[in-house]
Amino acid sequence: MAKWSAILVILMVVIAALAVEAKWSEKDFIQCFRKCSKNCKKHDGDCFEKCKIKCGGPNPPHSSSR
Repeated sequence: MAKWSAILVILMVVIAALAVEAKWSEKDFIQCFRKCSKNCKKHDGDCFEKCKIKCGGPNPPHSSSR
């Protein structure tokens, strides 16, 4: 029983560490995207898309939202 408790504690710590890392990655992406997109014109979607790719941004959902 102690083995299973130890395994569960380790898994919980790993999951918590990954969640914190993902939060910092999102913050870094936003900073990079803002810096890159300063030179983009207001309605230039290609420029914003290039910045998103450059900064390693999240992919939009590929399924229909109906």
